[in-house]
Amino acid sequence: MRLLLPLLVLCACTTGLFAGDAAIVPATAAVSGPDQAVLRLDEVIKNSKLYQVKYEQLKREQGEIEALLKQMGEQLASLNGKLEVLSPTSEKFAQAEEEFQILKVKREMLSKRAGKSLDRSHGALLKECYAVLRGHLAAFAKERHIKLVVMAPNPDLPNGSSNELLMQLGMQSALYYDAALDITEPFIAFANGRFAATAPAAPVAPATAPGANTAPAPVVVPARP
Repeated sequence: MRLLLPLLVLCACTTGLFAGDAAIVPATAAVSGPDQAVLRLDEVIKNSKLYQVKYEQLKREQGEIEALLKQMGEQLASLNGKLEVLSPTSEKFAQAEEEFQILKVKREMLSKRAGKSLDRSHGALLKECYAVLRGHLAAFAKERHIKLVVMAPNPDLPNGSSNELLMQLGMQSALYYDAALDITEPFIAFANGRFAATAPAAPVAPATAPGANTAPAPVVVPARP
């Protein structure tokens, strides 16, 4: 009987100690966030400063090509007007017709080449953005102890054949996610902050003296491969 009482007290103390440890574990686990997240990749690319800046450059190049095509079209219209008033048997008619045909072929080739070049350039831009953003995402996830990031599912399916719809369904990486797992907006801010930190400063335009000629320089279209 004398030994039983101390044993009961020891057991009670040990049980209380273990119960206290068990109460601490859930509280500690609740501090850390989920280790999985969801990303709307289309929104990330569309709002990425890297993509926006380089896509604007592509649009400027496209605008230069379109301006040149328009100029060549006007020249073709002018040559066609000459052909309508010149005698088909005259030397000037032959020269104008030759110039018209050469310019027409050049315009068609430029239009076709520019379209393919723009498509290739846009594809290369998307590939570059994807690689850079994946690198940023790795750093972002590491800071927040995220171990898995999946693409958000497309809530709507596009119109198409049954095979196309089945293909879209098969490409869905997830079907449902809690909105709390969406890291799209904070990641866009993170990636754009990194872009701003590494982007070169914009050159400062020289001051223009009063009365100086401010006419814009002629547009030079870069040579295409």
